[in-house]
Amino acid sequence: MTDTLKRFIAFLLVAIFVGGCSTNVERGGATQVQPTSVSETALSRKFELRLINSQGTHLEYFVREPRRATRPLPAVFILAGVETGRESLDLIDDRDDLLLVSMNYPRREELALSGLGLVLAPYVLRRMAFDSLEGGTLALDYLSRRTDVDQKRIILLGVSFGSPIIVALGARDPRADAVVLIYGGGDLGGSARTNLREKPWWVPGWIIGPAVRTFLGEFEPLAHVEKIAPRYFLMVSSRQDEMFPPSSALALYGRARDPKKLIWYETGHLDLFDRQLIRRLTRDVVADLRTVGFLH
Repeated sequence: MTDTLKRFIAFLLVAIFVGGCSTNVERGGATQVQPTSVSETALSRKFELRLINSQGTHLEYFVREPRRATRPLPAVFILAGVETGRESLDLIDDRDDLLLVSMNYPRREELALSGLGLVLAPYVLRRMAFDSLEGGTLALDYLSRRTDVDQKRIILLGVSFGSPIIVALGARDPRADAVVLIYGGGDLGGSARTNLREKPWWVPGWIIGPAVRTFLGEFEPLAHVEKIAPRYFLMVSSRQDEMFPPSSALALYGRARDPKKLIWYETGHLDLFDRQLIRRLTRDVVADLRTVGFLH
């Protein structure tokens, strides 16, 4: 991960909160737009899906489903890094025993980190976070209506920046049967402060902690992770992660209630395009979820 991207994500974590947070995220009945086929393999087919939120905005999703399913299957909703959406499904090996849904972050095209765009970025990022939270609810609406989805095996998967939103979604929506975080953590203010301390940046360090404490809102994982129990909570973290350091991961894991598990890796912050690492992560997560009964 480049230094510029690290600083951008740290800025993003702060900006969401500085914009202020409301606990009222309306749940709109999702209106589905006709799916568009993207690709097919011997095992699965992938298509683009659009759902309309409560503000009438079209949210973009990508679904990969088995070509042939003889029984209701587990389903996973994935919210990964800001740069991924469609691509996150391509990073997972093709399989016919799982239904996968990913989402493009709303309003990402409105982001600009120069000139006037930089001034407006906190407001754009704030709405991006809230729209993503509602988008996760709409994804669960969609999955709960599918007769080929095992309604007792719906899993939320948050990666990196997606992890705080996934924790908030899992805490507030009981339709999620398990929550998995990959390279995430709690104490977002502390994580942002750590990242900004490493490189020169225009945000003064002294303002970060007070800003996050003042505007915690919906997306501080430490405030919500306890509500995931008694559903299963799995974390995969790295002792070398510079974005969410071990102290951040341990703080969140310590706040979570049983049943829970923490798996440690020894890499830097996750590179979503490191296919070898993604395959290893996928293999370990699938094995663990199969052991505890969430995957067949």
